[in-house]
Amino acid sequence: MRRRKTNKRPPLKPVEFLVLAILENGPLHGYGIVQEMKERTNGRVAPRPGDLYRILYRMDQWGLLVPDERSPDNGEDRRSYYRLTDLGERVLISEAEFLAKMAEDALSKRTDRPAEVV
Repeated sequence: MRRRKTNKRPPLKPVEFLVLAILENGPLHGYGIVQEMKERTNGRVAPRPGDLYRILYRMDQWGLLVPDERSPDNGEDRRSYYRLTDLGERVLISEAEFLAKMAEDALSKRTDRPAEVV
């Protein structure tokens, strides 16, 4: 049974933000999303398939993305593709601006000492 979509959502987790940022470039399937996450984060973020699909399901329920109805050109690709909704694009921009402001504030308070890499 599919739950009713709702616009109520908590703040995005970093992995959810990454999904939105990746899908900004166009529809992509789950494996492609994981590979892009690995590339963008130098391997630091790589959810397991089951975890990713729970994330995608939750984001679909919030109305941020939807399964893409397109048929792949070659006819052999049976993977599920996902794409951003208009709301997903607006949330991505809003979250990016918020994170940029937080990063700017944190960096402006730094002294001249180099940051530690964790």
